[in-house]
Amino acid sequence: MDEKPDRERRVKKRFRVKEGALAFVGTVPGTIIDISEAGIALNYAVFEQKPEARCRLDIFFEDDEFALPDIEAELVTDSQTMVESGYDDVSIRRLGLRFCELSDGQQDKLRYFILHNTTSAA
Repeated sequence: MDEKPDRERRVKKRFRVKEGALAFVGTVPGTIIDISEAGIALNYAVFEQKPEARCRLDIFFEDDEFALPDIEAELVTDSQTMVESGYDDVSIRRLGLRFCELSDGQQDKLRYFILHNTTSAA
């Protein structure tokens, strides 16, 4: 029996991000795993509450003195990761977000970030 491979749902190519890049979902920091012009995936620690279905995030990368604040995004996935936090009351989760409409300036900064702060296709 022939099975068709799973189709890629993403429209834009994803790229792995260099170590040290952070995204803040509200005030909660997360480590960026990969990014595209359409969205982002990150690991974050859940202390009390999970992110809302729509949220705002800020992207930072100290090595490049890069900052892209106030991006509106919507939750696509939120799943438990295999990463252990070492604390029973803290859960490490993988968060997938789709960017909402970005301004021209935000799009330019996002392209710059992808060009200069990623390592390979994800």
